[in-house]
Amino acid sequence: MTAFQRDALQDFVDDGAKDHPPVFVGREDLLGEILTKAHRTLVRVRSGQQAVPGNAIIIQGAPGAGKSSVLSELATQNIQPHVPKTLEISSVELCDQFPDVLRAIGALGITPKSQLRKLAQTVARTLGNLALLDVLGRADLSLNLATLFQSHNIETIGSLHQVFPASQWDSPVIVAVDEAQNLSPSRDSTYSRFLQAIHEARTKLPLTLVCAGLGDTQSRLRDLGLTHGIRAHSLGSLTRAECSELLDRFCAHFGVTMEKCRGRALAVMDTTDGWPRHVHWAQQALAEAALEPGINGNLDRITDWDRVQARSDALRHGYYATQFSQDMAVSRKLVGRVMFELGKSRMEGQHTTIGQVIDWVDAYADSGASREWRIPKGHDAESYVTHLIHCGALQDDPDTGQLTCPIPSFQRYIITRGGLDPDQLPSPQAS
Repeated sequence: MTAFQRDALQDFVDDGAKDHPPVFVGREDLLGEILTKAHRTLVRVRSGQQAVPGNAIIIQGAPGAGKSSVLSELATQNIQPHVPKTLEISSVELCDQFPDVLRAIGALGITPKSQLRKLAQTVARTLGNLALLDVLGRADLSLNLATLFQSHNIETIGSLHQVFPASQWDSPVIVAVDEAQNLSPSRDSTYSRFLQAIHEARTKLPLTLVCAGLGDTQSRLRDLGLTHGIRAHSLGSLTRAECSELLDRFCAHFGVTMEKCRGRALAVMDTTDGWPRHVHWAQQALAEAALEPGINGNLDRITDWDRVQARSDALRHGYYATQFSQDMAVSRKLVGRVMFELGKSRMEGQHTTIGQVIDWVDAYADSGASREWRIPKGHDAESYVTHLIHCGALQDDPDTGQLTCPIPSFQRYIITRGGLDPDQLPSPQAS
């Protein structure tokens, strides 16, 4: 067994929930589809064919669903043989540093896996973002990329192909854009045309697009002109089996001992709804306990598991408070009632669409009542529902068109903040 990694576990606690998880589980079908699409693109390009139009995948979901973790997991595989490379960028980098994005794509495409592996031994983190440019430009490689960048002007996907033709690439490249819901809906912008070219396979380069963002990302990308067969995956909770696997692998990764107490530790995980961000808080509570004097990485020495559970609950409720926006607080009775009705519909087995929820907002909003029943200033019913999607209160399932609350415990929190009792919801309808 791995020795207790105290310093690494302390770093996990200090780095917080936004960092890439030290252990990744689940999402196998999604990762498999992305990698298969990228491989097929390379095969078709090398055979002189056009890649299949619709060469993009959308990952959307509420805050804390693990969207960024999927992109990071793709990027961690960059030095593995026979796996597509991934350039992980933010929507801000795509918009503000577009020429650098193109250069990074080209550099990643033509740099052999063997040299990426060599570089990975000299840098602190796996290559896969715009820092790649600086590292590759200074590295002792057979490719003189610094000179290449200086001697060519690369500003469009066409010029990228001219400088870095597909024949020089040793693997496909996945362009992974995070926070894609923030992209400005301008079809004529340079970056929009770039995204359209990959999606519609109007390039001779083996590129595949993956965009991750909040629950309205699919509609935002349609506004950008990506309309041909675009596929959206809505991320939800991990299963109990996946949480159990994650617990075991997390402890093994950090050398934490867990034998007789495994059931108690799993009970802490069970209160998370399987929601990835909440799972992190449970892991943090376990990590803090493991770091305590006298415990020293052996969870079997914990005598007060109620305190560990309370710490996980406190971290989770603190996160609820950050997601409960000022607009939601101002209209707490309105949003509480809407979330109660949504829960009631789900319990009764009814299918609820975004249009129905917008109608509920209009119906329950009362301009003559207290401020807490009114739609907040600056919103109409439709934009208010969009705001609730961005806060993680609602999520639109692209496959069914149904609007749900992806995090049941957050739904209960919102209903309670609205002055209602979530325990008054009807029992689930028998199937």
